[in-house]
Amino acid sequence: MKKHKTLWVGMICAFVPILITIFLILFVFNQVGKMGENEILHKTQNYEQLSQDSLKETTVFFGDSITELCPVEDLYATYTRKTGVPIINRGISAETTDSMLKRIEKTVLVMKPKNLVMLMGINDIAAKVDNQQIVNNIKQMITLTKQQSTKTHIILQAVYPINKTDRESLFDKFQLRDRDNQTIDELNEMLESLAKEEKITFLNVNSYLMDKNKELKKEYTFDGLHPNMQGYLAIRDAILEVLD
Repeated sequence: MKKHKTLWVGMICAFVPILITIFLILFVFNQVGKMGENEILHKTQNYEQLSQDSLKETTVFFGDSITELCPVEDLYATYTRKTGVPIINRGISAETTDSMLKRIEKTVLVMKPKNLVMLMGINDIAAKVDNQQIVNNIKQMITLTKQQSTKTHIILQAVYPINKTDRESLFDKFQLRDRDNQTIDELNEMLESLAKEEKITFLNVNSYLMDKNKELKKEYTFDGLHPNMQGYLAIRDAILEVLD
């Protein structure tokens, strides 16, 4: 009896640290999620205030962290000098198309942009949102743009590829775990069809970004998901070609 009791005590002592670790991991993820939601809300409110008094007829880059991390004002400075059209960044990290749909009117369309460059969908894939729902959300954004900013040139970009092969960081692997290039390719086919249906510009720059395995080139990314400056520079000319 004493041996059984000792065995049970030993098992409990062994499992308690594991349970505590699991609890702490879940707690951290929950807090990170709340921080992300608060950050999106904070940035949305800031953009709403800025957009009210912002310049009109600008070129707006609209999307998630891939857009937010891109220094578009500097990257496309020659375009602004040549055309006189300012560049404005309206990207917010961690956003899905559902969140973008809720804010597009007050943070983007209120400015009546000359060009609207849209890049979105990769976070929806990570959240396991169905591709058709992603397309539906984007279609609603296109409809709102046509209704509220009739002269805007809408440019819908294909979702960029990712690179899982060359990742060593545990964070990178975790970040990429629910994203895959097959789903991205399938979504891009649907986005191209949507662009044709809506008679807007569809821009697929992935041939500039992909390696021979059709992954995002290792030298063009710092984490397998987001382009680095080399990556942004690799697609700059292709984007410039379609801007009015």
